[in-house]
Amino acid sequence: MSGAELTTLDHFVDHVSTVPVIAGQAVQLYVREKARADLLDRPAGFKGALLMLHGGYWPCTPSFDLAHEDYSWMAALARRGWDVYAMDMTGYGRSPRPLMDDPRNLDPAQQPLLIPGTLGAPVAPPYPFDLVTSDSEADDIDRVVDFIRARRGLDKISLIGWSGGGCRSGTYILRHPEKIARLVIYASSNYRRDGSRKPAQVPEPGAPMTIQMYDDFIEKRWDPAIRCPDQVAPGMKERAWTLSASSDPVGATWGKGGLRGPNRTYWGWNRDGAAQVKLPTLVMVGEGDRLLPSNRELFADLGAAPKAMVEIACASHFAQWEKQRHLLHRLSAAWLEGETVDGGKPGVYRADESGGLTLS
Repeated sequence: MSGAELTTLDHFVDHVSTVPVIAGQAVQLYVREKARADLLDRPAGFKGALLMLHGGYWPCTPSFDLAHEDYSWMAALARRGWDVYAMDMTGYGRSPRPLMDDPRNLDPAQQPLLIPGTLGAPVAPPYPFDLVTSDSEADDIDRVVDFIRARRGLDKISLIGWSGGGCRSGTYILRHPEKIARLVIYASSNYRRDGSRKPAQVPEPGAPMTIQMYDDFIEKRWDPAIRCPDQVAPGMKERAWTLSASSDPVGATWGKGGLRGPNRTYWGWNRDGAAQVKLPTLVMVGEGDRLLPSNRELFADLGAAPKAMVEIACASHFAQWEKQRHLLHRLSAAWLEGETVDGGKPGVYRADESGGLTLS
């Protein structure tokens, strides 16, 4: 059914926010759905539902449903029979961005990026705290998980988390393990074995938001992680940035143009938390990713059974926009469908430049 027609639906899910500055307010969370048109009524061939969680600056659509050639991870899984959802967390994309249209609420260390033009001089943030917390993000996710479960008549769905979405998915499961069947993590951020404990003050003092500019994205984050000459197709870096920036028209006017994200008071993604994740879990990470060591620690600490890890050659933190994207598509599907590594038993694998797998 690789050629099956896909349906894309955009939802705005009602939610009562628990983000501290707007706690108790009615909001709507943006959710994208992609599924095969012939499976919308759950006939034979429907494999279940899953929710994809994005990272620190990138909203869900460019992260997982990039509209170019075969780059959409959502489409790859939908063609296999999954009802695939992705959401914008509070502070991203088409979900609410409280306090974030005021440039004075940018991290003071980054405010010089907006001078001159957007700001005349650095100022103290009017709201001197992080915007969101582990609890409020888990509540965002839980509302959408319940929306999907009710929509599809399911007791459990699965999760895929990339970067900050790895932390979000893991700490969500600590709160609601009964609602999740399987977990796939690509390059989790924020994992610290002996840290990440709940602070005395929530949210922590700081500023509501941070920003990433194009030059930092390319020159400091992506380029240093590239290991192979054909790892990224010509023009793909610019395309990924342009499509992501289109989701943030306000940030695009600040300084040279950037992507905004909320600052987060996080806790729980540590050795103790990982040990409590018991459901079947696949961890994938690129060999060029600076997060490779912490993801190895995360995998070792997971209490999951079964569990598997794949370290991917010629892949960075942004492999969904690189040539190894097909491996992410293939391996995540195999795990979600049968708890295997492309048909192989769980374990630790290395994927070579061509996608061939070797069991360690």
